[in-house]
Amino acid sequence: MKQRYLKKPYSFLLASAMVLTMFPTFSTSVHAEENQSPTKEQFSTVEELKNYDTNDNNGVKNPAKVYFGNNNQQWWIAGSQSNDSITLFSASSMGDGAQFESNCMANKTYDDKWNCTYPDGEPAEVFPNHYGASYIRNVTLKEMETSFFTGLEQALINETTIYTGDTKNNSVYSTTDKLYFAYGDQEDYKHITVGKNSANDLNDGLRIDPSYWGKSVLELFWIRSPFVSNDNPNDGSSVLTAWPSKNYPAFSGARTSNVEKIRPAFELNSSTILFASAVPSATSTGNLTLQDTDGDGAFTLRYDAGKYSKNLGSAVISYDDSKVILKDVPNGTYLVAQNSNGAYAKQITNETEVSASGMNLDSFANCKIWLETTDTANRITYAALAEKEQETAVNIAAGTGLNITSENGVQEVVPNTAITNIIVEAVDGYYLPDGYEDGIQGLNGLTVTNITKNGFTILGTPASDVNITLPPATKAVYSMLLSGDGTFTGTCVGYQPITAKEFTITNSGNVDLENVDISITGTDKDKFELSGDGTTTIQPNDTLKVAVAPKDSLATGIYRATLTVTAANAQIATTELQFTVNEHDYVAVVTPPNCTEKGYTTYTCRNCSHSYKGNEVDATGHTWGEWKVIKEATTTETGKKERVCERCDYKEIAVISMISNKEQPTTSTKPDTAVKTGDSTNILLWSMVTVISLAGMLTALFFKRRRSR
Repeated sequence: MKQRYLKKPYSFLLASAMVLTMFPTFSTSVHAEENQSPTKEQFSTVEELKNYDTNDNNGVKNPAKVYFGNNNQQWWIAGSQSNDSITLFSASSMGDGAQFESNCMANKTYDDKWNCTYPDGEPAEVFPNHYGASYIRNVTLKEMETSFFTGLEQALINETTIYTGDTKNNSVYSTTDKLYFAYGDQEDYKHITVGKNSANDLNDGLRIDPSYWGKSVLELFWIRSPFVSNDNPNDGSSVLTAWPSKNYPAFSGARTSNVEKIRPAFELNSSTILFASAVPSATSTGNLTLQDTDGDGAFTLRYDAGKYSKNLGSAVISYDDSKVILKDVPNGTYLVAQNSNGAYAKQITNETEVSASGMNLDSFANCKIWLETTDTANRITYAALAEKEQETAVNIAAGTGLNITSENGVQEVVPNTAITNIIVEAVDGYYLPDGYEDGIQGLNGLTVTNITKNGFTILGTPASDVNITLPPATKAVYSMLLSGDGTFTGTCVGYQPITAKEFTITNSGNVDLENVDISITGTDKDKFELSGDGTTTIQPNDTLKVAVAPKDSLATGIYRATLTVTAANAQIATTELQFTVNEHDYVAVVTPPNCTEKGYTTYTCRNCSHSYKGNEVDATGHTWGEWKVIKEATTTETGKKERVCERCDYKEIAVISMISNKEQPTTSTKPDTAVKTGDSTNILLWSMVTVISLAGMLTALFFKRRRSR
């Protein structure tokens, strides 16, 4: 990598400084023989402004500057990144310079107040050269927003989201500000970039080549890229600066505590800009200085007065370019005319028109002409472009059933001149109804005369362009519409009476439908019933309603017929009728019994949704488990016991009666001297068992001895 460093002593810088060549500007009269239109470098539309750039890499130079902010601050147009914006880069330093960050040695603990966005989470700390954390971003540039720009100017500055590298954390982050510094790639010091960039390519913004940095090495200015030292990559004390030079532009690393120039960029909202002119805002009547917009001068922006609700009246250039016609123009407003040779301004005081000679011109031909007024406190010039008075265009087309027999329906006439009379006639089979002329009478100053059932004449002087198609003449039209749905929902045998469907017959023509007849035709016509039928007359736009329903108790099958409507005017309309009767097709769904409810089977028809229940099964009843005592009874309280159904987990709770006093053992006052064995078994019972056992043993012994004898 080729690196250049700004080194002391400063005598080297002074020796290398380039002397800027100053080009004088002249106050130029607009009076000239050729009277050519201004070039785009002298007068630019918004779209032309967006096409300027500071990228000379493509071999085509297309630079321009604009004024914006304090002290006629000039800004290079770097390009455009959206439909309603222009990205600007300061053409010179704003102020005397400032430190990037006062302490260039101490890392900074991350602070949410910096409003930096990291894709993978915020770091614990950053280097001193971190742009997002810097004093110059969070304080200096923020203060510039209010000190260098008026309130209205600030409102025109869009916020821009940009990405910058974090060398300590080997990451990138984004910041969103109005004013911000350019970016530079330390490996490619041939250009800087401004505007929106991407996290994947920090250098893919709008290119600014060194020829737009300046020519003096004394104008070293900050960019936001951290400087990475080859000797110590972990040294985060320095930031890249751009080193302007006519012959040797480069980047240089500078300690954050250095004082360097400030050359910010920002995105200007162009949605309210009307145009830009190389002449400054008018302040008095007379010639205006034409400036070199890519040299020492710059464009002055004019903002659309209408979008700011500023009423400047209107200006119309006469058809012959001899004068400008003014209407409702407030006193003090300036009328400005600009051509390729210069510009002239005239302050308006009650004038209703201004001649070309009154503005040092032979003619207004090929001039850009506008009205303007300047809010000096906010440095905003509002403007309204003059319109050119055109020939009045008359374009009258014949509607259906009409013919322009004079063959002059298309004319162009000089303003305030009458047209050649236009003769219109109705063709055979058509006529003009009463009041026909009301739709065109007096339109833009034209008049309809001599109107009859068969035609009329158009004449007069149009106040503005006329572009109409004459309303059609009237012809007898017979038309009938039959609307309604003839498909009935299918059902099954044994169905309930079907609700009739309504059908509407509409006279959509412009004459009566007479002898209207409604009938049901077709193979199954006797399977449908028609109500409301009969012969009648239907007037235009009127309706007649009838109803059709399938007959009751039809057998299984598909029944089709046609609802037919006819009229004496040879009109006919039909709608197909269809009704389907099916056999029931039941689907069984079994609901099993449970402990308390019976089971059953539900049968539902697939075709008509009819359903019934059958095959009932008794409830199973509960299957109880063992009783469990959940509360013992006492002499004063009842107890509780419960058992649970093994099928449904239903619990049954029963009460245990209180224990009576008779069931309690008698209390003795003598001490109990019996041995405590812990056995509570009845002693009498055990004594009887013992006696019986001994008797059995003695009997067995007795019989044994007798056998032995």
